[in-house]
Amino acid sequence: MNEQRYRNNAEKTLPVAGPIFSNDRNAQTDYLTADWTGVVTAAEASAQERMTFVRKVYALFFLATLFAIGGVALAFLYTPLLIFALNHRLLMFFGLIGGVIVAQAVRHVPVVNLLALFGFTTLTGVAISPLLFVVAMGEPAVILQAGVLTVGIFGGLTAYVFISKRDFSFLQGMVVTGLIVVVLAAILNLFLASNAFSFAIAVASLVLFSGFVLYDTSKILRRYPTNEYVAGALDLYLDLFNIFLALLRLLRSR
Repeated sequence: MNEQRYRNNAEKTLPVAGPIFSNDRNAQTDYLTADWTGVVTAAEASAQERMTFVRKVYALFFLATLFAIGGVALAFLYTPLLIFALNHRLLMFFGLIGGVIVAQAVRHVPVVNLLALFGFTTLTGVAISPLLFVVAMGEPAVILQAGVLTVGIFGGLTAYVFISKRDFSFLQGMVVTGLIVVVLAAILNLFLASNAFSFAIAVASLVLFSGFVLYDTSKILRRYPTNEYVAGALDLYLDLFNIFLALLRLLRSR
């Protein structure tokens, strides 16, 4: 494979820094209540039940992130998979959207729900592998910097919600509206191919998904039924994933 030609092609097809996809936030705003499922929300559960639920959510979130890293490693080690992800961007995009839908649909099915969650996050790793490959060839330190900053931002915001005990449900309207705007802007930039617009989308995405971390963490602690640990883990993963992509784009623009 001609490395320079591959790099040039990859540069032209790098995903914009806006969200590649996102969970259905409106559908999850008021998840099935206790009256429907017979399962109490985290806020209504006993302290022990609430802590068990939160531990499940964050354990699955951590494992999901490891599977995403594994997806990147797999694509790096198996070049045909990397090339496939590069040459079939539209297929990967719809595959990611389908992955979110499937993970939500089977979230209450034992074993299958975990396979769907981890399969989806592995796919996200494969999907962004061409971008990371290009960055690794030219600016490998940027990947580490973006990773460290992502962990710092996500961890700091999460800690703030836990420590302050504030309810950030009031952010719902703002983050949902912001998500729609960013997605539409990202789609528009597929045709404009503007670096300045892409940078602006990256900044907006960073702010937006930082807000989603506050909103989703608060929702997990208060509004999610205690059997929605897969959905909670998926929400958090999508927040982390999009923050990382936004930071990667911003750091490469320096």
